[in-house]
Amino acid sequence: MDELKAETDLQQVKLEIEGMTCAACSARIEKVVGKIDGVHEIAVNLTMGRAALVIEPQRVADSRIIERIEQLGYKAKRLEEGGKRAEEIAGLGFKLSVAVLLTLPLLWAMVRHYTFSSGIWIPELFLQPWFQWLLATPVQFVIGAPFYFNAYKALKNKTANMDVLVALSTTCAYLYSHYMTMYMLRSGESNPHAVYFETSAMIITVVLFGKWLELSAKKRTLRSIRRLEQLKPEKVTLIQGVTRVTVPLEQVQVGDNVIVLPGETVPLDGQVLEGRSTVDESFVTGESVPAEKRQHERLIGGSWNIDGMLVMRVTATGPNTALAKMISLMEDAQGSKAEIARVADRIASLFVPAVLTLALLTLCVWVLWLAPGDFGGALFKAIAVLVIACPCALGLATPTSILVGTSRAADAGILFKEGKDVERLQQVDVVILDKTGTITGGMPRVTDIIGERGEEHRLLRLAAIAEQQAEHPYAKAIVREAVRRHLHVKEPESFQNFAGLGVCAQVEQHNVTVGSKYLMKKQGISTEKFGEMRDRLEAEGKTILYVAVDSAVTGVLGIADTMKTSSPQAVRRLKKLRTEVMMVTGDQWKTAKTISAKAGISLVHAEMMPQDKVALIRTLQRRGKRVAMVGDGINDAPALAAADVGIAVGTGADVAKDAADVNLLHSDLGGIADAIAISRATMRNIKQNLGFALLYNVLAIPLAFMGWMAPWIAGTAMALSSVSVVANALRLQRASWRS
Repeated sequence: MDELKAETDLQQVKLEIEGMTCAACSARIEKVVGKIDGVHEIAVNLTMGRAALVIEPQRVADSRIIERIEQLGYKAKRLEEGGKRAEEIAGLGFKLSVAVLLTLPLLWAMVRHYTFSSGIWIPELFLQPWFQWLLATPVQFVIGAPFYFNAYKALKNKTANMDVLVALSTTCAYLYSHYMTMYMLRSGESNPHAVYFETSAMIITVVLFGKWLELSAKKRTLRSIRRLEQLKPEKVTLIQGVTRVTVPLEQVQVGDNVIVLPGETVPLDGQVLEGRSTVDESFVTGESVPAEKRQHERLIGGSWNIDGMLVMRVTATGPNTALAKMISLMEDAQGSKAEIARVADRIASLFVPAVLTLALLTLCVWVLWLAPGDFGGALFKAIAVLVIACPCALGLATPTSILVGTSRAADAGILFKEGKDVERLQQVDVVILDKTGTITGGMPRVTDIIGERGEEHRLLRLAAIAEQQAEHPYAKAIVREAVRRHLHVKEPESFQNFAGLGVCAQVEQHNVTVGSKYLMKKQGISTEKFGEMRDRLEAEGKTILYVAVDSAVTGVLGIADTMKTSSPQAVRRLKKLRTEVMMVTGDQWKTAKTISAKAGISLVHAEMMPQDKVALIRTLQRRGKRVAMVGDGINDAPALAAADVGIAVGTGADVAKDAADVNLLHSDLGGIADAIAISRATMRNIKQNLGFALLYNVLAIPLAFMGWMAPWIAGTAMALSSVSVVANALRLQRASWRS
């Protein structure tokens, strides 16, 4: 009981963290904060500059966590919506511009260091050591001040990050050059080859340039979220009695009636009360074909009303709307970590201390053995090692790809709840599809009403009242048919749902049971009276629901659900992706086989209860299979939770969506193949990034150790390695995954 209570008392906290420069920073925060009593989980996303935590608020306050992060040398606060990214880019861009202006003359003078470029004309002033000192000093101590500040805080907390490497390497170059400048001024000598001010200035400038490019790339990858946020209108037209009132969106409440004119954005989730129109839901669902909307149909906030006036009743506001949940899921997915990211973080956390050790070793080896007495030459080889081995590219490899991949998926109407789900989905080799509402359209209709002559309307009305509170598509079909026939459908006196079987309800002082033969058997009700009718309807591929009043079957309802036109193609695409496709349903075998044959699925499991679906998934998992379950109903929720990856289609119940790991905002099964393909493309991209980052260090460190790479070239290569990782991740925005 205590464990259950603790589980329900957990709280999710999101923080915005400033000052992280490499994977060692994020790993340090995770390690230290993760040890705080009351912190259950923490995932720090370097790319997003955010931390997602699960805490026990009774044991630890978020203020204490923020205080501990700030003790580590970073700025932290509760995550707030807003656009500081543009200001951050502008501020960094100004610093970069100043640094470039001061560094260019030093870079021009640097060509004298190399024989092949020694003939290039250089202004005499640029060659003066005192002039180079004047240019390099503001770059080192004004523009480069954040490196010192962050390095000090890192060392104070007994850790090391990229700032330590940059501060140490540039300071060594600057102080050595400063000493030589003072010596030459006192002695009257002038030797521009003896100073390396361009090295310290170039390293700082190039690192800033890399940060600016990374920040700009991150801004582009966040456009999907910003675009969704902009779909919310500022003002809404409410109907209050006989008047229309324009109010801010925040004042609208559930139950309010809102007018949506042609050309306006649907402000919130709701249901059509009056009117008929075509609505473009592509920004939210990814479906390009506009949907026809009429009375009682659902409207999604953020969609665009094209050609007719609608009066809608608001059913969800604030964080409960589909649009708000979509934004939240995108941010959660981009803020969470895949297991491969944690491996990269562990490598990076050990990388900086190893680099410092290697740089010291380089200095000692050259001074003592390879070039005895040449301290200047040995120092600059050690500086090159320090700079070239910064683990920036390693830290950016995974989160940047996850960020771009999940954003691209969201554009296609696919939401991953967590980053780890991207990694899991690409491993799936079995896809189990529910039938009703998943393979089929989920909009079945009542085709046959069989009962005592003249009692058909009463039979349908009692069944509709009993099913009024049920979520299953068959229940909704019965209610729709009753409404279409202008029958009075009221609320039942009591209601009990049997997942996957049917319902029992108290209706007008009668016990009404509507459902399959298994529910009737469970209730001890005989169905033999309608055996012949059952066989005929099943032979036609229809689903049979019995209606019993006071424990006696009084009629049969035949229900047909047409298959989605996209389902056969989606199944072919899944097979092409080398996944095994199965269909599961609680429906009768004859109906199941009819639908599966049309969809192109040979593996079928019919007449399955919710627990049977879970048992099937467990059996496959014991055989070493990675299983994805796709469903839409309440009865699918246990199977969605049991699968390695649960996928809920957009037309499904909220319970199914909550249990799933991936949500499709549309009902097209092609989205499953898209999700798997995006997942695989993203993981390929991550492995490419990690491979490049590690290969870069393996090749570059020996070059720096041997003195074949000047420090400023090392700084350039380090920055470009980070930029190339980001650029490779951005390829996912244009990658094609459909076949």
